[in-house]
Amino acid sequence: MARSIQLPALSSAVLEAQSSGIREISNLARNLPASLRLEVGQPDFRTPDHIGEAGKKAIDDGITYYTPTAGLATLRAKIAAKVERVNGVEVTPNQVAVTPGGCGAISAALAAITEAGDEVLLPDPCWPNFRIMAAWTHTKAVLYPCPPENGFLPDLDRLAALITPRTRVLVVNSPHNPTGVVYPRRLLEQLADLAQRHNLWVISDECYDEIILEGSTDTMSSLLDDGRVITVMTFSKTYSMTGWRLGYAIAGEDTITSITKVLESMSSNTTSITQVAGEAALDGPQDCVAEMVGAYRRRRDLVVDLLREADLLINVPTGAFYIMADISPSGLASRDFALRLLQERGVGVAPGTAFGTQAAHSVRISLASSDVALREGVGRLAELVQELSAAR
Repeated sequence: MARSIQLPALSSAVLEAQSSGIREISNLARNLPASLRLEVGQPDFRTPDHIGEAGKKAIDDGITYYTPTAGLATLRAKIAAKVERVNGVEVTPNQVAVTPGGCGAISAALAAITEAGDEVLLPDPCWPNFRIMAAWTHTKAVLYPCPPENGFLPDLDRLAALITPRTRVLVVNSPHNPTGVVYPRRLLEQLADLAQRHNLWVISDECYDEIILEGSTDTMSSLLDDGRVITVMTFSKTYSMTGWRLGYAIAGEDTITSITKVLESMSSNTTSITQVAGEAALDGPQDCVAEMVGAYRRRRDLVVDLLREADLLINVPTGAFYIMADISPSGLASRDFALRLLQERGVGVAPGTAFGTQAAHSVRISLASSDVALREGVGRLAELVQELSAAR
């Protein structure tokens, strides 16, 4: 007879954290090979050949060893040059830490600047991984509303009212996931002023910094230079390198030192092969970036027209590669709608509730999918909304 074993308890904070609603749909869609995958931010482009070839050559050349935790010195220098050239921010290589994707940069930054019980201000809607990170850093996620009636921009009065003596971090995300909103310069200035007045750290999630479809290119990192901003960027979206897991954090040298300590315990270093490929991405031709952004812009226009025709359009995104669709006429909660759309129509979309409460009556569509998949998938979505609405 097997002996009953009682194990120690798991972390209650992690147990109580909600898993990503995007992953829920994605995991189900994997079992439906013919489904149209509009739920994930996975570009349908191959990693450009010159980048892939550099990674292969790194293996052939035996570059398969540990690197400094903060990254290869050559890559950090190239990243610093890129940030000055593209983002208009002058930094030194010592202000750069190379990380396993943008996720690695954000989680290391949170761990480096917070104490248990601190409050972290997150936009609502926001990327769901932020809330999971708050759980295992034992901080409290406080969502500040970015309502659809305000164009998914932050409500500054309601944001200010949420600040308490325990508030430690303000997370700003522009271009924004999931809505595709790019924050105007004046709004970023107001957020910077708020952070300074309340002495907050700012994590500026700029993982879509080069995917600007039109208009403003201002970022928090270019407006606030007093050392409180930790900027997170990534190769994943810009160069279609999601699986390579290559990102980076930009901050003051002392802050980077603390972030590097966290990275040392998490991953030792980012893969050497990936770092060499990243150097090739920065050194090589950039027309691949312009071509991909052009495709996202064309797809944005296509989906905007389709949603407008179906009277399901909420806003026109100006950055990243996502758009929100209004599914409120269906009468279903967004998760229920997303599950039904996948099961009955073979289309995967991310439920708005995966991102918070402000997007509860919508779903996110990824413009990183092909034109054909978008036309067909959005058509099926609109048909299901219409049928459910008519049946109410």
